[in-house]
Amino acid sequence: MTKIIGHRGYAALYPENTMLSFKKAYEHGADGIELDIHMTVDNEIIVIHDPTLNRTTNQKGRVNQLTLDEIKNARNKNGLFKVTDEQVPTLKEVMDWIITTDMTLNIEIKGVTEGVLEETLIKLLSQYDMKERIIISSFNLESLLYIEKIDPSYDTALLTDKELGEPWIYMESHGIKSVHPYGKSYMNDAKRQEVVRYNLPARVYTVNRAKEIQYWLEEGIDAIITDEVEVAVKLKNDYLLKQH
Repeated sequence: MTKIIGHRGYAALYPENTMLSFKKAYEHGADGIELDIHMTVDNEIIVIHDPTLNRTTNQKGRVNQLTLDEIKNARNKNGLFKVTDEQVPTLKEVMDWIITTDMTLNIEIKGVTEGVLEETLIKLLSQYDMKERIIISSFNLESLLYIEKIDPSYDTALLTDKELGEPWIYMESHGIKSVHPYGKSYMNDAKRQEVVRYNLPARVYTVNRAKEIQYWLEEGIDAIITDEVEVAVKLKNDYLLKQH
């Protein structure tokens, strides 16, 4: 059955990529959460979407030029203006919490990396017994190839942008195991048939409108990545009831 994955937690209502947002997604029935990672100047993996603190916190600066201590002084915003008490979490903090749940965790590696982030990531993840619940995704194929080289047993997923292209042709030869297409572009039936033919799990992002969520539930897609956790969970539950 299609999984509902909270995009940056429950980002429609709570400050994105925060412990509050992740816990709210869990409380409201999400099957998993998606989050983004960057590395600090002192090689700590933190959970934030942008390469800077500017948009999502009350501080400024590039993540890769700041220490974890400096970043921990920042407070996340909910929307553009409202500053909350939420700190930027480390991935370790998220892992310590999510291991106590049954949730799927989709970790998106952001930006261009040189392999250091990937090695640090796998070292961290190996401390937790939940490999079968982890998906590592990126728009950057090189990053996924680093992961495949370090530990090929993780579920790796290539993110594709507005135009899907034909990534499965090289994904198969490189061992990338699934695809995360942009929801609207993936509605192209011919593209979908190609993915189905290559037998690749597909999880669509970022699908927020009820009509589109319903469409993907009926299509039986592997997962829907959404900001609108409650809307998606309710639609999924209603859909399941109708099947009985």
